Amino acid sequence: MNFELNDEQRMLTDSARRFFEREFPLKRLREFEVRGWDAFLPVYQQMGELGWLGIGVPEDAGGAGGSWLDLELFAEEAGRALVPTLQITSIALAGQALVAMGTSAQRQHRLAELLAGRRVIAPALLNDSHASREPTSGLRATASDGRVVLDGKLRHVDAFAIAAELLVAARADDGSVTLHLLDRSADGISASETTLTSLERRHDVELRGVACSADATLPGDWGAWLRIADGAKIIAAGWAVGATRAALERAVAYAKERYQFDRPIGSFQAVQHRLADAAILTEQATAITRFAAWQHGEHGHHDREAAMAKLVAGRAMRLVSNAAVLTHGGYGFMEEFDIQLYVRRAKQYEYLIEDPTLQRELIAAQDCEDGIRI
Repeated sequence: MNFELNDEQRMLTDSARRFFEREFPLKRLREFEVRGWDAFLPVYQQMGELGWLGIGVPEDAGGAGGSWLDLELFAEEAGRALVPTLQITSIALAGQALVAMGTSAQRQHRLAELLAGRRVIAPALLNDSHASREPTSGLRATASDGRVVLDGKLRHVDAFAIAAELLVAARADDGSVTLHLLDRSADGISASETTLTSLERRHDVELRGVACSADATLPGDWGAWLRIADGAKIIAAGWAVGATRAALERAVAYAKERYQFDRPIGSFQAVQHRLADAAILTEQATAITRFAAWQHGEHGHHDREAAMAKLVAGRAMRLVSNAAVLTHGGYGFMEEFDIQLYVRRAKQYEYLIEDPTLQRELIAAQDCEDGIRI
C-alpha cells in the first residue's frame, strides 16, 4: 500500500475539514448535547447534498463511488470534528446492507433518500452487550399467516428518534437468523430514552407482536451481515483516528501556550514524553486503519484487519484523550474546556459495533487458524 494520499484524496479531506470547521464547530456539538438531533440534521443533510454520504457506495446503486479508503479518510475528518456517528450507523451499516443484501424493491427510494440525508435507518442487530457476534438474543421471529411476527427487546438503539425504519435481526424457531426492516411507528413498538456518557441519546426499544411482511425481510444470511459490519468497523476506526489526532493537536497547542515557571509547559521533559507517546499511538492507529480500509476495498473482506483497526484506534483514542486531559491539568476536567468532549466520546466509541474484548478474540482466533503462536 502507498500511504501517500493522491490529489483527489487531499482535496476530499481539505474540503471536508473546512466544511466541518464552518458548519459543525465544537460549540455546535455542545448544542447537540442539549437539543439532540435537531442541532445536527441540517448539517447531515448538507453532507448528503454534497455527495459525501454516498462515498463508498457504488455509482450503479446511486452512490458517489470512490474507494473504502476514501470513505475512511472522510470519516477521519468527521471524527476530528466529533461529528455524531450517524453516517456510520445509517449508511455504512444499514445502507451497505441494502446494497449488498436488499432486493431492488427494497433499495428503491430508500437508498436514494438515505444517501441524500433525508432518511435514516437505525440498525439494531448486534448483541446487547456488543461482546458477541451473535445477533440480538432477545428478539424472536414467529411465522404467522404468511408474515413474520417479532417480539423482544433492543437496547441502546442509536438514532431511533429520527429513524424512519429499524433494521433488526431475529432468531426463528428453527435457529436461523433473519433480517427485517421495520417502520419505527409500527403497532407494537415502544421505546424509552437513555443518555450515554457522551450525552448522546439512545433508546431501549420493545417489540410486542410486531408484524413484518415478507417484502420487508432482507435476503441473505447472518454471515453476509457480519461482513458488512466488518467494513463499518473500519470506518468507525477512521472516525476514532480523526478524533485522536484532534485531541493530540489540542494538547500540543496547549503545551506551547501554557506557561509555568516562566516557561511553556511543553518544554518540560515529562510533558514532552507524554505527548511523544501520544503521537506514536496516533500514527500507529492511522497506519493500521488506513491499511485495513485499503485492504477491504482492494482485496475484499478481511475480518482480522477490521478487528485490528477497531481495537487499535479505540485504544489510541482512549489513551491520547486521557493524555490530553492530563496535559491540560485541572482544566481538562472542566466542562468549559473542550478537551473533555474527546474523553467522553472515547468511551462511547469502544462500544460502537462490538467491544474491544471481542476484537481481541477475533484476532486471536484468526491467528490460531493461520498457525501463528500467540
